Amino acid sequence: GIPTFTPPGNDVPTFTPPKQTMRHFDGPVCYHHPDKPAAGQCARCGKYVCKDCVEAYTVTSGDYANKCLCYDCCQDLVAENVTDLKKQRGKIIALFVATVIGMIIGAALGGSLGGAVAAIFCMLWFGSFWTWIKSSVGGWWNNPAGRSLPGFIGACIGGLIIAPIKTVIKLVQCIVYLIKTSKFIKEDSEALVQMKEYMEYTQVMSRNQGVDLETLMSQGSELYNNSYAQMVSTQGESAADAMLRQYTTRIAENGEIIRDFAA
Repeated sequence: GIPTFTPPGNDVPTFTPPKQTMRHFDGPVCYHHPDKPAAGQCARCGKYVCKDCVEAYTVTSGDYANKCLCYDCCQDLVAENVTDLKKQRGKIIALFVATVIGMIIGAALGGSLGGAVAAIFCMLWFGSFWTWIKSSVGGWWNNPAGRSLPGFIGACIGGLIIAPIKTVIKLVQCIVYLIKTSKFIKEDSEALVQMKEYMEYTQVMSRNQGVDLETLMSQGSELYNNSYAQMVSTQGESAADAMLRQYTTRIAENGEIIRDFAA
């Protein structure tokens, strides 16, 4: 037979469509908040962003100083930071280990040839043995006066003096880099969590215009346990935005340190 439709009883909840936000402006809209007009563009990808995003995601220093990054680009930067850091740390650790092995060999040879001074010199020299070879051959090969045996001997002696200094510099650079970047992945991940909380906060507030923040933060509501909403409630929106700018800047600066370092 023909199926019949039975209207819901009083105890069955019915669906009420949300009110549509009227657009009272022309021009581009925010990529993350389509109900808001664009107030700027992401310096990295060009996405349009609203005034709230510009205020929250503006970098305060580094290559992106006084420019805005969108949430998507912050996510991409964190992913790139993690990938590049793992590769770079692998290279730095390998360089550090090779230097230490060279120093051990040099100390053993120097100790067998003479006293403590010879052992220390050979230790530092062998720590940059390959650097000494490259600088000696390179200095002789590129000598403006031409390639000669005296020139080669002079380049070797010059490299011999420079190699121990380079060993010390190399060790310091490796140690400083490993210490400085040891918390980068954790810091970037924490920063991204806060940005995600901000994005959730702004979208919930946009969908619930006219509803006060305390109601949206009550237990079981959409912003319950949202850290950005909690900070807005206790310290104000300006302080919460300042915190986000610090996080955005930290992600950008961490990436610069990771990629610009060279031992």
